[in-house]
Amino acid sequence: MAYINGHIALANANMNASYRPTLIDFHGYEGEDFRHFLESLESYFAINNITQEPRKLTILKTQLRGAAKVYYEKEILRRIPDIKYEQAADLLKNHYITPELIQSYELEFNEMYQGEQEHPQIFLARLKEAADLANITNDAVIEK
Repeated sequence: MAYINGHIALANANMNASYRPTLIDFHGYEGEDFRHFLESLESYFAINNITQEPRKLTILKTQLRGAAKVYYEKEILRRIPDIKYEQAADLLKNHYITPELIQSYELEFNEMYQGEQEHPQIFLARLKEAADLANITNDAVIEK
């Protein structure tokens, strides 16, 4: 049976017991998706069985860069020195997931169209992903 090289690499990566997902940095730049960063971080915690608050906070802090790190250290930690991970994540979410960002995702959602050769299921998957980013939960709006 013939395999495409990419599939072999992916299969081997999945079978490797020491495989660890890579962490991504978050800078706080416009257009950077904090929810994606947080989802990646939470997956890393789950896969590596990281449950201790101090370790979660340390890893969170090490993945923040630039303006995001400054905001975390100068604003959040200064106000709440003994902060818990969930509280820190919520404060960062509130700061970086703004109504303006959600509105821009809504505009992008409203401008989506199905490509000529695009399968309906692929288009629906793209719509659902865009709706999630725009906080659109009404299935009737998504599937119109």
